[in-house]
Amino acid sequence: MLIEYGNTVVKPTWELNEETPTGYSRIYYVLEGDLTYEAADQRKALKLGCLYALPSTAPYRVWRNPEKDFACTYLHVAFSKYRVKGLIERPVEDGSCLGAFVAAVSRAIQEKRIELLEQLAEGFSFFLREDENFVQNSQMLTLVQRHIVRHISEELTIESLSQLFNYHPNYFIRLFRRETGYTPYQYIVQQRMQYAVTQLNKGLPNEEVCLACGYTDSSTFTRAFRKYYGVAPQKYRKGFRKP
Repeated sequence: MLIEYGNTVVKPTWELNEETPTGYSRIYYVLEGDLTYEAADQRKALKLGCLYALPSTAPYRVWRNPEKDFACTYLHVAFSKYRVKGLIERPVEDGSCLGAFVAAVSRAIQEKRIELLEQLAEGFSFFLREDENFVQNSQMLTLVQRHIVRHISEELTIESLSQLFNYHPNYFIRLFRRETGYTPYQYIVQQRMQYAVTQLNKGLPNEEVCLACGYTDSSTFTRAFRKYYGVAPQKYRKGFRKP
């Protein structure tokens, strides 16, 4: 699922501090800037002209040198069958297939070809599959995620999800967290908030977004959205983006 996208130059104060797993991967093609990535087991300077996939199942930090512009093409992608457990780096060489693919993504963003961009975003998985940090989901996780996505507007409980596999709820929670780094409840919230962003980006009114994401009233939805993103849906709609 494509959540966010852009060709941008970020503010001097920009930084990321993801203390809990995001559930999606930030894909960056670095055009300009001086950035540092840090996780529990790694600290790395990000290189110009490289494509990066940041973890979806692990905490991390990224910050920039405020004295140098940070320009990039970026996507936020929740891959349908894979998860990213650590930083992935891919050099983008002139004339390469990956280079042409990144150029197509950038052009699709410029032309606001969102349906095309959604297909291209999932296509990045073909360029990441050889990396040990790009891990295919288990059958259990794939089925649970598919069920949640299909029923995102309905009530979802740990009990109902665990019954899909005849698991005890406590065992199901441990199993899910061992594979993903977060609980099923956290995943449900992630999916609802990420889906909300896709609907806000399409211009749907808050009331429709609220119901589409499984919330029964707009005030509860607004509180959940603000807690997750740090801003209300109305402010996000007016141009708040964090690459």
